[in-house]
Amino acid sequence: MRELALADHATEIAAPFLDNEVIRACLAVPADQRGAPGRYKPLLGEAFARTGLLPDFVLSRATKGGFNALAYAGLTQHAAVLSQLLGPSSRLSAAGLISQPPVERMLRRAAAGQPTAQGALHLAVSAEIWLRQMETTTAASWWEVVGHVAAA
Repeated sequence: MRELALADHATEIAAPFLDNEVIRACLAVPADQRGAPGRYKPLLGEAFARTGLLPDFVLSRATKGGFNALAYAGLTQHAAVLSQLLGPSSRLSAAGLISQPPVERMLRRAAAGQPTAQGALHLAVSAEIWLRQMETTTAASWWEVVGHVAAA
C-alpha cells in the first residue's frame, strides 16, 4: 500500500502509531496508566515530546471531539448498568484483562461528570458485550469467500 501511494500519488505514508514497537511499548504500560483524565494521549505526548516529529499543537491537543456532554450524560444515566456489566461477573475480569478497583473508580468518576479515560471505558464495555454475545451465538465455522473471511 505504501509503495502504491508513493508510486501512483506521490504521497508518502507514515504511520508511526501503528509500528509494532510502538504498539508493544504502549501495551507494556498497564491499561489504567495509559490514560490520564485531562491529558489527551499522554503516552503519545511523552514518546514524542522534544523530538520535533509532531507539531506542538498535536501534542497539546486536549480532545478529539465535542461529544463529552452526551457521553457523560449517558455514563451518568447508565452507571449502575455499566457497574454491573463490568463488575464481579465480568468476562474481562475473569480473564484477568481488567481489574475491578480501577474500573470502579473510573465509573464513579464518569458518573460524577469528572474527566475520565472514556476511550478505555468504551473499549472495555464493547469487549465485555462481545464476549457475552460469543457465549450465545452459534457461529461455529469460518471459510474464505472471494478474498475475505465470513462466519456462519
